[in-house]
Amino acid sequence: MASSIFFNGRLISVPGSYSEVDASALESVGLSASGVVAVVGTAVGGRPVSAITDLSEYLIMTKPEQGNQTFKSGDLREAIPMLFNPSSDSNIQGGAQQVYAMKVNPSTQSAATLENAYNSIISLSSADYGAFTDQINVSIGAGTSQGILLTITYEDTVESVDNLSGDSMFQLSYVKPTNGWDTMTAEVEAGGAIVASATRAVGGADDEMTQLSGDDTLLVSSASSADTTQQIVVYGTDAAGTTAISETLNLNGTTSVAGSLTFSKITGARIVGTTAGIVTLTDTTPTTVLTIAAGAAGMAGLAAAANNYVANGVVTLVSDSTSTKDVVLVGKSNSGVVQLERVVLTGTTAVSGLANFSEINYYAVGDVEVAETLTVSAEAGRTIPATHNTLQKASDYYNSKYASSAGFEFTLVTSLLTLDPANLDVTTGGVGAQSCLSPANPDFYADAYIIVTWINSNSQLIEATKATSAIGGAPSVTTTAVYLTGGAEGTATTDDWQTALNLLKDVFVNSIVLLTGDPAIHATLDAHCSYMAGVGRKERDGFVGLLNTALTDVPTKTEAKAQVVDLNSRHIRAFAQAVEKYDTAGNRTEFMPYFQACIAAGMQSGSPVGTSLTYKYGNVLNLRQSTTWTPTDDSEEMIQAGICFMENVPGVGRRIVRNITTYLISDNLAYTEGSVNEAVNYATYNFRTEMEVAVGQRGYSGTLNNSYATARAILSALLGEAIIVATRSLNIELTADVMEVSVEIAPVIPVNFVKNVIHLITVPQTA
Repeated sequence: MASSIFFNGRLISVPGSYSEVDASALESVGLSASGVVAVVGTAVGGRPVSAITDLSEYLIMTKPEQGNQTFKSGDLREAIPMLFNPSSDSNIQGGAQQVYAMKVNPSTQSAATLENAYNSIISLSSADYGAFTDQINVSIGAGTSQGILLTITYEDTVESVDNLSGDSMFQLSYVKPTNGWDTMTAEVEAGGAIVASATRAVGGADDEMTQLSGDDTLLVSSASSADTTQQIVVYGTDAAGTTAISETLNLNGTTSVAGSLTFSKITGARIVGTTAGIVTLTDTTPTTVLTIAAGAAGMAGLAAAANNYVANGVVTLVSDSTSTKDVVLVGKSNSGVVQLERVVLTGTTAVSGLANFSEINYYAVGDVEVAETLTVSAEAGRTIPATHNTLQKASDYYNSKYASSAGFEFTLVTSLLTLDPANLDVTTGGVGAQSCLSPANPDFYADAYIIVTWINSNSQLIEATKATSAIGGAPSVTTTAVYLTGGAEGTATTDDWQTALNLLKDVFVNSIVLLTGDPAIHATLDAHCSYMAGVGRKERDGFVGLLNTALTDVPTKTEAKAQVVDLNSRHIRAFAQAVEKYDTAGNRTEFMPYFQACIAAGMQSGSPVGTSLTYKYGNVLNLRQSTTWTPTDDSEEMIQAGICFMENVPGVGRRIVRNITTYLISDNLAYTEGSVNEAVNYATYNFRTEMEVAVGQRGYSGTLNNSYATARAILSALLGEAIIVATRSLNIELTADVMEVSVEIAPVIPVNFVKNVIHLITVPQTA
């Protein structure tokens, strides 16, 4: 066989020069977002971290006004505008691009229940959290033309809708044929099953036959020699008397035809066809058991059934007297096959069969006393919620039970054809089933669902769910407003702050600000940032404000220095001055040092990565620090102690003196300089994330080359944004299933000092 090569996805045998284009090195490499800040603190209103179970529930803000809309008051409300508008410095291009607001005080929603005549129908809860939600109230009035008038009120906010609910979803009726069910009721069960229940009265017919004197076989003959094509079907019980059986015999005119089955009891018989003479059934004595008059489809001991549908279930019988005789049910199984069942009556105690039927065709009651009347009952229809999970499917199910101008008629009134019947108003229990025997044609509703849906789609104040085990439809008209209760604002614990930080592990943020002066909480932030810089794989830095030991005011110099020593982290920047700003109500207010930290975090997020905050001005009206130090006299000491602070520049504003971290172990700029630390975090995250493209790929030279191209691309992007200023010694090796990547980068470093040497010279003088 001639040699060939496999190249570029093809097996090639024709000699020639072939090529493929590898464009992997040109694949675009994008840098991650910057300017994403998480702020953790307390507030009145807003979803607390204790109530967050999914990423979709995080409070994410992209506009400063969202803080006012979300929180009624508190630290978080004041912090949000500071993050979005931290500075007017020309070197700070803006503020945060996105803010994760993490509320730590474990507040709760208020709740209430709306009731109807039967039980609780709708459970309400406030959309917001906190004690103020107890002011929300709900009123139910009669709708102008249908349904209800719903009014939801909180202070000056009023949400109202008229004529809500009252629209029929469908109508259901049973058209009774001759020998059909005598009664038919319909109801909706919890879970969405639409059930039709039927009854029928059937009289005993032992006067139409003489029972066998013992186990015997049968003989049949006609009084007319012309009856040779007809059949007789005989029903009864077997020789043991325990099982229903039937035998079909072909007529042969006046000649007796013998059966082969042994019966212990005969309960009925019918002719298939039209006979010219009287048909006589005897045993071998011969004793006449029964006779059937000439004519079409004659019967003895049978009650015929038309459109006697059964919902793949059992049939129940009860006598109006003392009968303990046998009844043979003749019908179809769930799969449509003819089946028989013997049921032994127990007088006025109802007895149910064991066989599941889809339809009953005959009731063989020739053993039952003629003076007694049986009541037969069964579920004539039952939708299966998992199968008939739309109104259209429920309609198809019932309308399939219609034949020869009789049976069920299911009429869809609504356009909500895909509505799950589980959302219908439950009509079992106290409501009771409704007659649907034609001409009765009852309507069925989904009022509770309609009301709940409107609330959840339109109300900004409350949320609603259909109450468990709710019966009936709309809630009753209220005489007085129903107030929600149970809303509360809890007190945050260390665990709540930790919960917030744990939730932030799942999202990408550049920085985290803690709105607390508690050193214990600051320590948890440091641990969080350290974790995220390692196995957490989402580097970020932290901003904190320091307070005195009592957590009531700015710290003294000694207190501030001691707290920084305890932190001693490249991940944390600490601030120790109170700042004055206008609050969200427009009042000039002094804020504790963690708001100064908030302003610094906003300044960092609003500037290019690697921009130092040193000598950058914040939007601050005034500063206050402990009387134990001043920015003028103690700046050297405070910087060496790892404390960030601002100074007042007369006629200009308040600026950060040096963008320093709390790292005290060495003077390594990557650890001590906030902007360098930011650049390192950002570069590390982006480089590692882009290199993960190799994970799961085949371990061979092609993957190695592609990874090298990816590394060069991300390094070039970082260089282009001046996040790093140099790179060298990129090396990638693949050993077994481990790809080892090493590279040297130089992060951008700020200019902190300008050393000026002024040389004095003499200039020759000339006359």
